[in-house]
Amino acid sequence: MLRVAMVAYDNCLLSGVAGQLDLLTIANWEQRRLQPQSKEPFCRYEIVTSGGGPVTSFNRMPVMPKRALNDCQDADLIFIPGMMGNPDRLLQQQALIGWLQQQARRGTIIASACSGAFLLAEAGLLDGCPATTHWQLAERFRQRYPQVDLQIDRLVIDGGSYLCAGGTSAHQDLALYLVEKFGTAQLAGACARMMLIDNRRREQAPFVHFRGRKNHSDAPILKVQQWLDSHYRGKVVVKELAVLAGLNERTFLRRFRKATGEAPLDYLQRLRIEQAKRLLAGSQQQLEQITHAVGYADVSSFRRLFKQVVGISPSVYRQRFSTL
Repeated sequence: MLRVAMVAYDNCLLSGVAGQLDLLTIANWEQRRLQPQSKEPFCRYEIVTSGGGPVTSFNRMPVMPKRALNDCQDADLIFIPGMMGNPDRLLQQQALIGWLQQQARRGTIIASACSGAFLLAEAGLLDGCPATTHWQLAERFRQRYPQVDLQIDRLVIDGGSYLCAGGTSAHQDLALYLVEKFGTAQLAGACARMMLIDNRRREQAPFVHFRGRKNHSDAPILKVQQWLDSHYRGKVVVKELAVLAGLNERTFLRRFRKATGEAPLDYLQRLRIEQAKRLLAGSQQQLEQITHAVGYADVSSFRRLFKQVVGISPSVYRQRFSTL
């Protein structure tokens, strides 16, 4: 039987706590149905807070814990929900961070959803490891934790001793993954059907808006980025971009990657894909028209590239995100 500790703190997302608990409760219910001969539930869970007292969630509703962090030393799994807004205040909770480090040393698996990954990183549990968080927090996360391999396109990452889930509602995907990891695929499937959740989602790439990292101090690179914003449709040659930046090609490539996190042509590709997403969602243009509008000639190649970057085909993207 899995023992789960759900960490709650001021301004945490109540849905991240309650939604997780609801799904674990359904897992216990489905476990009894699937294995009527077994009297042991899938898991037992409790809510814990730093001082053992109630906290106020983002929607101003109180969250009542069962006990304090220091009294919880027997969990197999710790779950950290996300919060809304700037995570800096959360990262000042040294008692919580110290407790997470202590629990990690004793072998407890720690899972986070959304901005909860900041706590794992602050505790040093993600150093040198892949991780994910909400895509809108990616730049802040990279700046604060450059030693973490942030893979923002992924929805759920299982690092063995830790797990991370991406967006705000990804606590559901994480919960289903945990049910399958510590239970069975049959149990996770039963929970997914009951909650009407697609348990095949593993990416948040379709939801990510590429903005291009521009909050750096490299003026020549920023000049090139601004030029690409307006000229991404045409032929782009790296050597000419280097001339625009006033740098030799080798120096330009090194500084562009350092400033933006990507090679120039990969950056250009993301710009074009982002514009294609806008056209798919906000216009009735055919895919061939959109392909040419964003700077590509071959529709079949563009379709493959789009799926590779976004995770779904252009037609599926239009079905999901069309604003018309």
